[in-house]
Amino acid sequence: MADITLSSAVRSNLLALQGTSGFIDRTQNRLSTGLSVASPIDDATKFFQAKSLSNRATDLLERKDAIDQGVNALNTALKAADSMEDLVKQMKGVIDQARSGDKTQRAAYNTQLTGLADQIEKLVNDASYQGLNLINSTGSKLSVRFSDKSTSKLDVNGVNFQMSGFFKNDSGAVITVGDSSKLLTAAFGFTAAINTHDLDKASEAALFNASADKAINALDKTISNLRSEAAKMAGNVAILQVRSNFTQEYSNVLESGASQLTVADLNEEGANLLALQTRQQMGIQALSFAGQSEQAVLGLFR
Repeated sequence: MADITLSSAVRSNLLALQGTSGFIDRTQNRLSTGLSVASPIDDATKFFQAKSLSNRATDLLERKDAIDQGVNALNTALKAADSMEDLVKQMKGVIDQARSGDKTQRAAYNTQLTGLADQIEKLVNDASYQGLNLINSTGSKLSVRFSDKSTSKLDVNGVNFQMSGFFKNDSGAVITVGDSSKLLTAAFGFTAAINTHDLDKASEAALFNASADKAINALDKTISNLRSEAAKMAGNVAILQVRSNFTQEYSNVLESGASQLTVADLNEEGANLLALQTRQQMGIQALSFAGQSEQAVLGLFR
């Protein structure tokens, strides 16, 4: 079948229409997707620069999730520390009450003190977040990485708040207590269980009060140490929260940079589409004029 030969005017106008149609398709695609660079074909340099920025932002947001989990682990330890302080304060109150109680009441107070010490131990063992307990052993450790750099991280060492390392004596030294029932007599300086003292005797009352003062002072030292360790944890929480906020803001900057490389200006593309549609109509009209000139030549043969 023979090829159809087009005049140069018709061919030129046809090629112009095809080019305009291609530009219209590209502009409509940009308007529908909102992207001026959607693949390496559009602009390889911008595409891969934007992809690098987006990947970096994604990696940092994953780090942010780990940072937030680290904050939760520390907050768990801090909540437990607050509750432990409340229990220690109750112990102080019980010892003070024992000064004026009778023998039967002091027997109940002795049982109450043992129960409070046991509750502290149980609280410590329950203060775990995702398997990590920062207050039951000095061997526990929280390590939070902020980026792909090995040195960009925060390490938080655990503390031993179990009964064997939690209570302090009146000098501030750790006292080893393996059995809560022996906490007062063996650790805080009472010569016997508090209900065995005959407070009607001046000598025993003086001895009991001296022991009670010593025990309360020891509990104050325990609270002071508890607050000191909690303050360290709170400082680490503040650091992690700052890094979490920075990571979120940094990721937003990276995503914004990626968008600047790839996102289409919808106002500009809308104006382009209008201009291209006008050009297309003009091209169709020009093609019609070129056809009319060929028809005029045909008229010469009639």
